[in-house]
Amino acid sequence: MKAEEIQARRQAITKLLYQKNEVRINELVNQFQVSDETIRKDLKYLASEGILEKRYGVAKLIQAKPLEPVVNRTPINYANKSKLVQAAAKLIPKGRCSIGLDQGSTAALLANHLKTHDNKHIFTGSLAAILELIHSKNTVYCVGGRYSEADMSFQNDTANQLYDDVKYDLCFLGSSGVLGRDGFCTSSLVDAEIKRQLIAKSTRTIILLDSQKFNYSSLVQVAKWQAADIVITNQDIPADARRLIEAKTRLILV
Repeated sequence: MKAEEIQARRQAITKLLYQKNEVRINELVNQFQVSDETIRKDLKYLASEGILEKRYGVAKLIQAKPLEPVVNRTPINYANKSKLVQAAAKLIPKGRCSIGLDQGSTAALLANHLKTHDNKHIFTGSLAAILELIHSKNTVYCVGGRYSEADMSFQNDTANQLYDDVKYDLCFLGSSGVLGRDGFCTSSLVDAEIKRQLIAKSTRTIILLDSQKFNYSSLVQVAKWQAADIVITNQDIPADARRLIEAKTRLILV
């Protein structure tokens, strides 16, 4: 069986769990027309990713802790997030360039810095970022979709509104908790797909990750650490996490 078929089935199982919270193994066998052993391998893999737990023939979604609204998250760990933004700012070219900007409180802080720039083409679904940039001398493009009040962002389930013909020089992504994961994460399947689209369309991918994110886990792993060109985080991350990330990509500690 081709690797892409396995990945597609596991993504479909994840989406099904996200919709129903739990599903029986025999139901998955019938739906995907594969063997019981194949489904059990899929569930074992998804369990290792922290997405589900298996109980007596049933796969149950692991519920992520709900995120605070972005306006409430911005003041949390403000000093650490500001350090991340200062380091990120040094990576932005002085001349014209195109930037993909994620949602979230750290991205909004970066947008506050970007409003001092000009001649940048900035693509974002974050209303918080747009409000920071609206009077800047940059060109701002909004990624459309359903509006999420908690995230202050527009989220498109199919992620097909990220301007197909545009290639970003760099993108800045945030992450929710990464405890026990081998990469950067989010609490939303829709947001995970948007982040993956940004990565695929960007020449450089930069992750902004305050050290508190190493204290808890998240529902969905977006990608492994090696999918990022640079990870920027704070000095006080756990030593084992530091070694893990440094083995996979460039790590900047601030």
